[in-house]
Amino acid sequence: MPVALVAMLVAIGVVLSRRQPAPLDAGRMTFVAIAHQLGPVGYRDPAGAISPDGRWIAYSEGRFLRVRPIDGGPVVDLPPGEAQIRNLTWSPDNRTILADGYQTQTGWALYDHVARTRRPFWPDRDSLEAPLGDQGAVTTAKVFDLRQMAWSPAGRIIAAIVNGREGQELWTISADGTKAGAQKIGARIAFPAWTPRGEIACVTTVNGRSRVTIPCGGSAIALSPDLDVYGPIAFARDNATVYVAAANTTGTVDLWAAPIAGGRANRITSFSRDTYAPTIASDDSVLFKVQSYRTVVAMAPADGGPSEPLAAFQSETPSWDPTGRFLGITYGSWRRVVDDAKYPDIAQDAGVIEVRPYPPAEKVSSVVHASASEDQSLCWSPNGRWIAFHSHKDQSDDIWLRPASGGEPRRISFLGRGAEVGWPRWSPDGRWLLFDGASRRTHRSAAFVAGVDQESGGVTRDPQELEIRGADADVSHAEWLPDSTHVAVLAKEGAGRHVIFTVPREGGDAHVVHRFASEHDAPGLTISPDGRDAAFIAPAPDGFFQVFRLPLAGGPPTQVTSDRSHKTQPAWSPDGQRMAFTVWSYDAQFWRLR
Repeated sequence: MPVALVAMLVAIGVVLSRRQPAPLDAGRMTFVAIAHQLGPVGYRDPAGAISPDGRWIAYSEGRFLRVRPIDGGPVVDLPPGEAQIRNLTWSPDNRTILADGYQTQTGWALYDHVARTRRPFWPDRDSLEAPLGDQGAVTTAKVFDLRQMAWSPAGRIIAAIVNGREGQELWTISADGTKAGAQKIGARIAFPAWTPRGEIACVTTVNGRSRVTIPCGGSAIALSPDLDVYGPIAFARDNATVYVAAANTTGTVDLWAAPIAGGRANRITSFSRDTYAPTIASDDSVLFKVQSYRTVVAMAPADGGPSEPLAAFQSETPSWDPTGRFLGITYGSWRRVVDDAKYPDIAQDAGVIEVRPYPPAEKVSSVVHASASEDQSLCWSPNGRWIAFHSHKDQSDDIWLRPASGGEPRRISFLGRGAEVGWPRWSPDGRWLLFDGASRRTHRSAAFVAGVDQESGGVTRDPQELEIRGADADVSHAEWLPDSTHVAVLAKEGAGRHVIFTVPREGGDAHVVHRFASEHDAPGLTISPDGRDAAFIAPAPDGFFQVFRLPLAGGPPTQVTSDRSHKTQPAWSPDGQRMAFTVWSYDAQFWRLR
């Protein structure tokens, strides 16, 4: 890795770590393991938990579940899931783990780390039925409707949350799935956890504040200081202490120990990033994780060469202005726990930096949009007069447009809440905007094209979904070819399988250019100004995700970047000589407190 890039990453780490020393004796903390996440976009922090007997740790990396001895030893790789594993819980038998990501994001499977097997959870029960409290009514749920499952200490019952039509429900289900009960909760709840006495607690939103309630949805624990808490939560075996995450003055969260009866809470950790997600063993040793998330925009010659940082602060999703002098970027701390709890109000904004290899920019030169919500991935019209960007502004999830010289943005797509549009791209002739989003017809990610006049900024045609034949895949990104009548599409055909194809702007048959294997989802795609080549992200022999260059007319890809860091979101410069991209690292460190 070039010296400048190393120095820049070290500097960022120093800035982010300027915090008070941990109030707890560091000798009581032991580093256990590190889980590597497989991309910065669309992922959530790796899940992890200590086994009830304290001998094992289970943790996820994307769709892969791994188990290893808590004190070190060989890692057991279990059969991979089809989607990311975001939740897992140990059975009291210390060998079985229940995790999601089976077939779909919300499907569940049982993993046996001794036999090294995986099997579907309750495969013979398509639907579960439960009496709804004392109301005499009956409610139903599919197995894949169950969220954030938690195994009881005795292993006989599983607690879960169901998002019902009339609000959230707390379910309790026998371990074999034959019996269930449900209770409607009038407040927003998350992260159910069992107390040693067999009660189910959870994090509940009370008057806009997040609190631990026992039982779930009941009385809140009154703490001093008056903390907003973030789950998951865990209870000590003496039923006197609950471990929670709570925000600090820098906007991240630390791990706290609080009395269940209420009273003075004690801060345990003081890391530079989010510290949270405690799980506990029978000896009261606590496993928790520390998030490490770093992104920086950088640049390299399009024909290959050393990478150089363009920013010295958290930044990503680069796009070039028409002159090649400036980059549009997304910037912000992207505090995972606090932001996830308040999504879509997260610390990501859209801005501009000047392109200069050294010294890298210390801050944005101008702010394009900085709402309380997620703002990201801006792009300029070819004449430089307009900027389109993705935002959740005003509870939307759409593409917005504003004059490049400044002014109020206006929303130009209306795909609906939760459609999650992607990164907009303006056609070379200045008449069209291309982006991905959820199809109303299939609910899968598809490509959309809207007509927009780059002179006036007026919408000439509402967004229309591209009907693509011959490609059964979820679109993750699309770029224009120089003729403005064809687009290149990056799509996911299945778990770990991606395809690049071209298709006419109005839809039609897909012409497959390249297929490749990668666990990195939503890595981006870019096209050379002359339309001859595409650049994409793929795993290299060195184990890092690197930039590759691919002839669209056919031929093998060639590697562009080679420094030992992960890349994503490539963007070709207007002169064709350079490529900007995001350099990233995304890990979760697991520590044990005894």
